[in-house]
Amino acid sequence: MEKKQKMSKKTLYMIIAGAAAVILIVATALTTYISSQNYDKTWIGNTHSNVANRAVVAEHNGKLYFADDAIYEVDESNQCREVIDYEGTDLVIHDGYLYFVNYDDNQYIYRANLETYETELVSAVSGGYINIVDNVLYYASLYGTSYSGIYKMDLANIDPQNPEQITIDWAENLLYYDGRLYFVNEADAGRLYSINLDGSNRAVSAGRATSCFTFYEGNLYYVNVYGTFRAKPDGSNRTQLSEIRASSLNVHNDKIYQCHNAGQGGNYDQQFYCMDLNGNNVEVLTTDSANNICCLEDGFIYFRNVYKSHELYRIDEENTVFENVLKLYNVN
Repeated sequence: MEKKQKMSKKTLYMIIAGAAAVILIVATALTTYISSQNYDKTWIGNTHSNVANRAVVAEHNGKLYFADDAIYEVDESNQCREVIDYEGTDLVIHDGYLYFVNYDDNQYIYRANLETYETELVSAVSGGYINIVDNVLYYASLYGTSYSGIYKMDLANIDPQNPEQITIDWAENLLYYDGRLYFVNEADAGRLYSINLDGSNRAVSAGRATSCFTFYEGNLYYVNVYGTFRAKPDGSNRTQLSEIRASSLNVHNDKIYQCHNAGQGGNYDQQFYCMDLNGNNVEVLTTDSANNICCLEDGFIYFRNVYKSHELYRIDEENTVFENVLKLYNVN
C-alpha cells in the first residue's frame, strides 16, 4: 500500500512538472507573439516600403493616385482623370493633402488639396523621400549639392524658403521609424545611419554599400553587396536571407519584392524577384527590370518598368496579371 502511494505521488509530481512545462512553453510563445506585434505602427503618409521606393502610387478613401507626366486619380468606380498637371513622385497623403516632389519645378516639395486639387509650394529646397510624422514633414535633399542634408518643415507653419536643416549628411532612402530617422549615408560609403528627429545621437545600423532598406513589423530589411538581410532596427540579430542584390526593396503582406536596376546594361541580375520573409520560395515575377516598387492593399505591386520606357506597370500578388497601368487607364 505504501509503495502504491509513493508511486502515486511520483506520478503526480511528473504530471505537475509536465503541466508547468506546457504552461511555460505557452507563456513564452504568447510573450513572443505579443512582442512581435508590439512595434511602431506610425503612419508616415504612405507605407515605409513605398516611401523608400519614392512612391509613384498612393491610396486614400477608396481612390488610387498614380504619378507619371501628371498625377492621376482613379475613383471608386474605376474612372481615371488627371488631377494635378505636374510630373511628380514621392506621393504621400496627410490630413487632406497629397504631398509630392514636383519635377516640373526643380524637384521642390509641393502639396495638393484633395478636395480642390489646388497646389502650393511647401519647400523650395529640392529633395525626396517624404516622411510626415506628427504634422512635421521630413525629407532628404539632393546629395552632392551645396544644400545636401535632411530637412524638416512644420506643416502648421509652412515657410517654403526656410526649411530647417537637421544634418548635412548626404542622405538617401530616408525613413522614420520609432522616434528616429534612418538613411543611407552616401558620404560614408553607403552605411545605414540613424539620428534623432533633431539630428542628434547618431548611430550606425549596417555597414558599407547598403543600397536600400525598409521596415516591416518591427524588423529592418536591407540589401548590400552580399545580398539581402533581416535584423533589428539597431542592426543586431542579423540574418542573411539570400544572396540576391537589389536597388529597390519592398516588403508587403509577408513577401519581399526586390530588383537590382542598373539600366539596360551591366552584368547584374536585373530580374524582378519575390520571396518569403525567410528567403525561401524565390520566384521571378518578370525578367523585366523594376524600379520604384510599390505595393497597395488593392492586391497589386506597382513598378516602373525599366525595360519598357520606365512606364508604370503592375503585377497582382498571385502573379497572374501583368499590365501597363497607363494603357489600362488610357493616359498615354
